[in-house]
Amino acid sequence: MILLVAEKPSVANQHYRPMLERIEGEKFTQGDGCLIGKNHCITWCVGHLITLAPLDAYPGYEGGWRLSNLPLLPEKFRLMEIESTRKQLAVVRQMMEQADVLVNGADAGREGNLIFDLVLDFTPAFKQKTIKRLWVNSYVAKDLDKAWKNLEDATQRVNLSYAARLRQRADWMVGLNATRAYTLTAGRGKMISVGRVQTPTLNLVVERDTIVEQFKELYYYSVVGTWKGYQAQYVLDDRRKAKDERDASAKESDKKSEGLKLAVFEKEAEANAVVERCKPPAPATIAKIDTQQKKQFPQKPFDLTELQKEGNKRFKFSAQQVLDCAQNLYEKKLLTYPRTDSQYLPDTMKQEAYSLAQRLASPEQKGVMRNESENFVFINSSKVTDHFAIIPTGETPNGLPEMEQKIYDLAKERFVQAWLKPYIWSEMEVVLETKGDSGSEAGMTDSKDPDLFRLKLKRNEDLGFRALVKEEKKKGKKKKEDPRSEPGMTNAGDNSGEGGASNDSDEITNLVEAFPEWNVGDTSPFDSVELQKKKKSKPKYYTEATLLAAMKTAGKQIENEELAEAMKDRGLGTPATQAGIIETLKKRGFIEAQKNYLVSTARGREVIALMDEKVKSPEMTGEWEYKLSQVEKGTLSPVEFRDGIVEYVKQLFADLHARYACQFEREAATEKLNCPKCGGALDVAPWGYVCPNAECGFRFGHTVAGKMLAHSEVKALLAGETVGPLSGFKSKKGSEFTAKLTLDKDFNINFAFESDGKFHGQKTDYKCPLCGSPLEENKNAIFCTGSAQSKDPRSEPGMTNGKEPGMTNGKEPGMTNDCNFTLFKTIAGHVLTAKEIAALFGSGHTPLIQGFKSKKGSEFAAALKWGEGADKGRAVFEFQHRDLPCPVCGDSLRFRGSTSQQSGPQGANQDGAYVCPQCNYGIPQVFYQRKFSDEEVEKLLKDKATPVLEPFKKNETTFRAALELREGGKIAFNKLTVEVIK
Repeated sequence: MILLVAEKPSVANQHYRPMLERIEGEKFTQGDGCLIGKNHCITWCVGHLITLAPLDAYPGYEGGWRLSNLPLLPEKFRLMEIESTRKQLAVVRQMMEQADVLVNGADAGREGNLIFDLVLDFTPAFKQKTIKRLWVNSYVAKDLDKAWKNLEDATQRVNLSYAARLRQRADWMVGLNATRAYTLTAGRGKMISVGRVQTPTLNLVVERDTIVEQFKELYYYSVVGTWKGYQAQYVLDDRRKAKDERDASAKESDKKSEGLKLAVFEKEAEANAVVERCKPPAPATIAKIDTQQKKQFPQKPFDLTELQKEGNKRFKFSAQQVLDCAQNLYEKKLLTYPRTDSQYLPDTMKQEAYSLAQRLASPEQKGVMRNESENFVFINSSKVTDHFAIIPTGETPNGLPEMEQKIYDLAKERFVQAWLKPYIWSEMEVVLETKGDSGSEAGMTDSKDPDLFRLKLKRNEDLGFRALVKEEKKKGKKKKEDPRSEPGMTNAGDNSGEGGASNDSDEITNLVEAFPEWNVGDTSPFDSVELQKKKKSKPKYYTEATLLAAMKTAGKQIENEELAEAMKDRGLGTPATQAGIIETLKKRGFIEAQKNYLVSTARGREVIALMDEKVKSPEMTGEWEYKLSQVEKGTLSPVEFRDGIVEYVKQLFADLHARYACQFEREAATEKLNCPKCGGALDVAPWGYVCPNAECGFRFGHTVAGKMLAHSEVKALLAGETVGPLSGFKSKKGSEFTAKLTLDKDFNINFAFESDGKFHGQKTDYKCPLCGSPLEENKNAIFCTGSAQSKDPRSEPGMTNGKEPGMTNGKEPGMTNDCNFTLFKTIAGHVLTAKEIAALFGSGHTPLIQGFKSKKGSEFAAALKWGEGADKGRAVFEFQHRDLPCPVCGDSLRFRGSTSQQSGPQGANQDGAYVCPQCNYGIPQVFYQRKFSDEEVEKLLKDKATPVLEPFKKNETTFRAALELREGGKIAFNKLTVEVIK
């Protein structure tokens, strides 16, 4: 007997029963939880029937929660029946026992495999039977029949099963262990729910809320000139040497013209200086004319995330509502499988899909459809894995609920639009040069360099799909001052959540019916030159649409469609699970919907404030998701993934142990503390100590003013002793302070402060490099409370190292000491470790430290050492690599370690690069798999060439060659010297 197991009863009755009656000629009778035929039977799960057992199902974990037995990382996971579906599980197991062949007919995806596999894991004997997989993308009769006739062997998708199990077990190991650990350490009696994907998603919302609420209203300025009736914008030339403050204050708005960027000024005076130089009668001359034809193709069909985003934008539907509608439409044979991350169709479907689009298209749409023989970007088999895009099946909808009808219409509309003609236009870009005689202004271009304006003209050639599809209005509309000019014509990504000085709406394009006959060298003064003052756009709270977009790229703001496509495997969750994650955060009270926005609650922010970076980092969780996709594709072994998760959890607990050592010590303590009120033994609670004597009722919290007290400190306090001085207390205003603790007769805590008028912290073993006194520390700094033996007149209070933030000899507010030495523990964005601090005080020098951040946000590596002369007593940077002259702007190149944000003409990569902080030019440290030495880079920059170097590698070829430095800093091989080694 062949047993077909569906995921739910509706699929079994509405689709699988008629299929087997149609193909196999079966006649079914209704059984209890099954359909019984002569040679074929059908039964069903009701979602998951089996789940992983909780922690308290393992020996030693019964009863109350304890830190001492965490983390639990089972080699073999225990399974348990889900109570609510126990009856149906019994039916499924009985039918499986009777069958000769088992066919998994659950939804075609990772979770569908897991539902079926868990039943087999629960009863391993069933694995000895013949097992097949029914892989269905559409429940339309012809598609379903084809899938049944081509049943797959279950081993064909074994990697998908591995990934499904690993995802479930990783969630269990991280979620259950971390939830118990954070509840027992930081929860203070409250449950803190932690999830591998849930917590980083919450962190995205909390971070966005903070950005919105801390946003300060600022203005910026730009310059617009009118030349022969058309508007032109003042631009900067990146290829010139960066000068003074203008380049520092200018924001890049347009990267489509190589070397030119829209000039944006923070200060009104700088923009006014440009106006004064360029206003009539100063002549403006055409320096360059470039004319190009451009195309914009309609959007591809939907994947689930894009459908959810559009449903939220158009109708304010939640992600879960859109998924539910799409699932229902799939089961009603109206849409293809919805839980897909692909917006592509396989090559083999092109003819069938084109015919379907013609059938569904309106007469107006048919008039602008492309020919079937043309190439369509969304027809690409290499982009399709398990499932293709969400498209209509061709079945006619009838009597759908309103929400389902709207989602169906969305999917149909997008599918038909994908086949329409592109929008084609021609664009003329004119660069104007003007050189006023006002002289060189402060912060402005030297008088020998002309000022540049960019004038853009646009002529529509063929509206294509744009004749029928309305273009989305851009955020931050520009008021048109000229009816022929239109802002932001390019097709940009959704950046509605990001605040900034400028966006696509700042770009002015003049719409014309015909291009004027201009030539290079034509000269005429501007009609007028004006200053424009604009507000920086305020960032917005997440909507479900923008949160889904952020989850897709793990929080990275990526507007380029191809880069976003590459990042989708590194997102938070999968299209099938993202809606559920958002709903879970709502149900647990961590976020709430305010109109169409999602905003974190006070509880949600509190939880994120307590979380370790490993738990809340979207990027790290995105990397785990990527590794799961590698397991699914067979490029990463399941053992490697599991070992990685186990190590991750162990490291998390090591960090928790260091952070909450008091709690671990408290639980391990065997000595009971006596109640100061009744003398009985106190019980330890997650939040502190409690007397079990109901008549006594004594309670004592272990956390005082934000500082957790150790078990020994509480013991001394309850015994009537004075404890301290202790550092790390926080006032209501958030400032840290140091004090001694005592208990009064009513068992209330009193603070006792030092009476010498000095700021004090915890004693350390370090000596002050200025005066030799013992140093003290608090959470943020190590400082001296002694008296300087000899005052250096250059080392006055408040004196700072102007080169980098975080390095200062100045005192924190409240420090009234004679010696001004202070070492802040955070320098240039990097929190110094205890090992690094010990090395600095021990030998005066640290090893190389990765992860410093410059003022511009790029990462770099350097060692720290004590400065000399004017920098005596200060920690200063010592760079591992020498500075080298930039061939583009003349500034110095600096070596920077691995950072995802590095970029440059030569493609700075994960091994680091020599990068110019001014113009962002870079030379990668590794070029064609060969690592440069400093000396080789120096010679290349000095001589514009190197001797023959080896070995370089490209694909499977190893070769030697000399390098040349060409115009613009481009590195290339000297072709005459290339010699293949192997």
